[in-house]
Amino acid sequence: MNISEILLLIVLLITGLLLAIFLFPYLMDLLAEKSKGRGVSNGPWKTHLGVGRKETPAIERSAIARIGLGANSSDETIYWNAFTDSDGDQLNSAYNYDIILTDDIKVDYENFGFWSITVYGKDKYLVNNPFNKYMFRSCNSLVIDSKRKLCINLRADYTKNEKFMIPLPREEENFSLALRCYRPLDSMKVKRGAEMMKLPVIIKIR
Repeated sequence: MNISEILLLIVLLITGLLLAIFLFPYLMDLLAEKSKGRGVSNGPWKTHLGVGRKETPAIERSAIARIGLGANSSDETIYWNAFTDSDGDQLNSAYNYDIILTDDIKVDYENFGFWSITVYGKDKYLVNNPFNKYMFRSCNSLVIDSKRKLCINLRADYTKNEKFMIPLPREEENFSLALRCYRPLDSMKVKRGAEMMKLPVIIKIR
């Protein structure tokens, strides 16, 4: 093997290594979403029903840990994540958004169940803002019925701390949402039920 062939082999090895490093997170996310049918999509929201379960294979637990290290079992909490709006466009703080609930989120309110929606910046951390406000959470007075709806505003152009608003990054950047459902009803713990229930719609304000 001559020098040029050795150099070509080195270049190919380095290129392969870089591609593997770059693609690894995406492959892990795909594995967490699709593995053994436990990955669930519902509109822009995605979850994995094997979170925190002992029977979940180690490779799946590793994939889940990328976004939820130390998460509760899915018997106790269902974690939904959204990276796009309901039209499939990447969430970006260049726009404002409305999160609209037309149906109650299926948690056991009578036994201290609740849900929360949190904004995370491009660095996967909470978004700095002068109000130290990072999420919106339910309470007993916010249970949705068939006659009304709830609208939560995501705003980068905020001027004051409003009850139904979560601040977005002032700088233009991609962000994501986490919908945590504590004490979910049994209907959310199975794939078919989780896929069919009405979760919040995320509408971009143009």
